[in-house]
Amino acid sequence: MSLVMARRTQNLDPEEPPPVVPASLIDPLREVRALKRWVAIGVYTAILGTEPFYFFVLHYSWPQLLSGLVVGMIIAFTAIEGAFNQIFKLRKRSAYPSRLLQELSQAPGMTAAAQRALPVIDSLLRVRASFVALRREDTGLQLLASSGLSEEEATRLLDDNGEEIGGMLDGDTQSISVLPPDTLSRERRDAGQCLTLVPIASMTRTLGVLVILGRKREGDLGDRELLRAVGTALGLSLESLRDKEELAHTASLLSTTLDSTADGILVVAADGRIESFNAKFADMWGIPRSVLEARDDGEALAFVIDQLEEPDEFIAKVKELYAQPHAESRDSLRFKDGRVFERFSQPRRLAGDIVGRVWSFRDITERVKAEETIRHLAYHDVITGLPNRAQFEERLRVDLAQARRSRQKVAVMFLDLDRFKAVNDTVGHAAGDQLLQQVAGEFAETIREGDTVARVGGDEFTFILPGIERAEDAAVVAERILGRIRQVRTVTGYEFHITTSIGISVFPKDASDADGLMRNADTAMYRAKERGRDNYQLFTPAMKASLMETLAMENDLAHALEREELILLYQPVVDLSSGRIVGAEALLRWQHPKRGLVQPDEFIPLAEETGLIVPIGEWVLRAACAQAQRWDDEDLGELWVSVNVSARQVEQPGLVAAVARALAEGGLPAANLHLELTEGAVMRQMEPVVSTLSQLRAMGVRICVDDFGTGYSSLGYLKRFPIDTIKIDRSFVHDVTTDQNDAAIVTTVVTMARGLNLRVIAEGVETEAQLGFLREIECDEFQGFLVSPPVPADVFEALVKERRAAPAEVVPLRFS
Repeated sequence: MSLVMARRTQNLDPEEPPPVVPASLIDPLREVRALKRWVAIGVYTAILGTEPFYFFVLHYSWPQLLSGLVVGMIIAFTAIEGAFNQIFKLRKRSAYPSRLLQELSQAPGMTAAAQRALPVIDSLLRVRASFVALRREDTGLQLLASSGLSEEEATRLLDDNGEEIGGMLDGDTQSISVLPPDTLSRERRDAGQCLTLVPIASMTRTLGVLVILGRKREGDLGDRELLRAVGTALGLSLESLRDKEELAHTASLLSTTLDSTADGILVVAADGRIESFNAKFADMWGIPRSVLEARDDGEALAFVIDQLEEPDEFIAKVKELYAQPHAESRDSLRFKDGRVFERFSQPRRLAGDIVGRVWSFRDITERVKAEETIRHLAYHDVITGLPNRAQFEERLRVDLAQARRSRQKVAVMFLDLDRFKAVNDTVGHAAGDQLLQQVAGEFAETIREGDTVARVGGDEFTFILPGIERAEDAAVVAERILGRIRQVRTVTGYEFHITTSIGISVFPKDASDADGLMRNADTAMYRAKERGRDNYQLFTPAMKASLMETLAMENDLAHALEREELILLYQPVVDLSSGRIVGAEALLRWQHPKRGLVQPDEFIPLAEETGLIVPIGEWVLRAACAQAQRWDDEDLGELWVSVNVSARQVEQPGLVAAVARALAEGGLPAANLHLELTEGAVMRQMEPVVSTLSQLRAMGVRICVDDFGTGYSSLGYLKRFPIDTIKIDRSFVHDVTTDQNDAAIVTTVVTMARGLNLRVIAEGVETEAQLGFLREIECDEFQGFLVSPPVPADVFEALVKERRAAPAEVVPLRFS
């Protein structure tokens, strides 16, 4: 057996007879070829046993045998020593990957791992330099670390050989390639260096390449296996580190996301133990982190339930969910301090099995407050906090249903504040809102438990009085309300005397449904206003007829202009010093074909309410200007005409243009037109009014404040507004000779006006005594029945001519 092996080792046919040993073998130096064969025979004889020895003894002479044996033994011992050296070398190399793995295992990341590994690789492989490049999906190959050469040089080599490296990585992951030194520097080429490419591969993929800069190794099987082992060790370690980095990145991202979310998150095991939580959870509940980190669910639960309004419900819900591990839950928790949390819980699964539960908590306090505010606003008035129309109607339906079942009566009261519009016009809506809040509070104090008071409009309030026995019971409540409201109130430094008008309808006598009761109470309220305000009226069927009459009047008024039913009357204004008529106030009347002459008090409020006052007012301007110019053409002297302008007209942007058109069409000088506004109209929307009046005054038109003293007089607005004249209201003039207060007021107004360089006209002068008082205090002008009531234009002309002929001191008592 051993002989056969020996012959095969020397490429001899084992079946051939042994060759004849030539004489030259005795002297091995004579023929190397023969010596090599004998050496082989000797080696195998020494190593493999005596069988070859007996074979040679039988065929060769002793000198030949001894010579070959000696040489063979020498070589055999040399071979054995080399074999042991080779074994030691292989064992040492087999330890290289282990050492490399040990270095890699201590690295915190991929870059650090490569930086640690490369010096070890350079030392083990006895090379001067190396670098590692990893494959990136988005950027291709990217340098990770280098050893023995600069980052710039490593990057250049990577770029210059990128195609070859990429091709190798796309091919056999076990292939080790050696690139020609073309891309190396001259110094490295002269040193015989080249680039060896070692794939860095894990069990499943190629991660990158280890590039070694050193001498080329030809046919060294051990070196190639070592390089593969190094590449694999790098691949496994770098893949593991990459997975760890990705896992750490994911964990960090998850942690950051959880900590930045608005929700508090708590993760618990199936038995309730705390496994994880985010910072928001600890902050929301005020639980010390030490308690949560100790995983003590019992102590954490104690912190939770101590803060809740309904802790028993919370505990019951927790037990229910643990009893039903597959269940999900969403509800809300209310805290003792007013906070509200939304709680959501769902099972936590791992590989399809439920291993615990995730609780999330969101602070919805502001949302709940907003929703409550929205619900409140849907059924409550913003300014007063009282129920609004929607809630009132809903409550009325409920009370009526109850009244039908119990056969009881229900009263509905409709209330409107008198002259409240003047408050807004005078001091603004903010002050008006304060006044509304005051009276709303008093309304709430007046009603019984179970009654309802609501604000349904600007200054309109409604009441529901269920369970009354008779209509008079509602009247008692109305009297009480009138008394509470009937008082002087101070708002923003102004005093207001507020009253109210109330209409009452009763179920089932006046109406059987909510809409009917509301309509009838509203109708009764308007009847209360017609009867002087500050009173209540119980609805009667006759009021419906009156309402229908008002609607008919509104319809007729809309056609009064086109039917030429409106007329102007003129009341003279007399200069006190000369006794001459210097002007006239144009006063509107409606000559109705069926109703006869309708006074302004009957239709002007309706015109204001419907907006018809604007076109009617423009007609009055045109007619008055044209008439004043005709008087001038008839040589009656220079007479001015005054026209009343409503607040609605002043607010319209076209008033200045309308006045300009009227003056132009009539041919009247602007100075001969006086515009009269009430205090309320002047004070309403002050900035726009100042602008409008300033433009009119710039045209030459004179501005007069009518009914001075009846509103909310202020010296400030007299100074601020462009005013020429003030009129003292007839209510002060009437008792000026018998009431010291009225006399003092009129005297003060005249003195004040003189100081402000304003003219004063006294209205409603009817007696010589009143006239004498006005002369005494040096009032400028007057008008009233002492001279003449309002008369048609032709009668006014006759009166002017008569006054011219009369002495200056003569004032007729009446003109007829």
